[in-house]
Amino acid sequence: MSETIKQELFAAELMEILEEVFDTHHGVLLDEGTSLYATLGGITAEEASAAIAEETVSIAAHVEHVIFYLDVLGRHIAGDEIGELDWSEIWERVGVVTKAEWDDLRGRLQAKYRWLVEILEGIDDWQTNDAVGASIAILAHTACHLGVIRQAVTGIRRS
Repeated sequence: MSETIKQELFAAELMEILEEVFDTHHGVLLDEGTSLYATLGGITAEEASAAIAEETVSIAAHVEHVIFYLDVLGRHIAGDEIGELDWSEIWERVGVVTKAEWDDLRGRLQAKYRWLVEILEGIDDWQTNDAVGASIAILAHTACHLGVIRQAVTGIRRS
């Protein structure tokens, strides 16, 4: 029995689960129709602008944060120098969005995800640049925000 996981197997499994979180149901992690894209596709700009409670942020801010996170971790995996980051800026800046802004935000999320997939598919050696840890962090982080967004929209629609 081998003590190591083949890089190809790890990459294939990771990509399948990432794909499910973002877009395509595979029956691994989520119920049909609950991916990030499916969830966001059913949210209006008005709902995306709302916060479920006074001390929380808008759904739009969560989406902008996911885009930022994908960018930072993708650049890290690619070997870029990241430098200082202001993680709180998005939470303070993003709130109310128009329909056009909401459409743009969802489009930018899809573009950033496609960019990240290209980076991940280009990895030859998963032992460099913390590729394993960063890719698992992307998966967990995005799934966490998906859960928050799904809970928020449920609460917003009930009020």
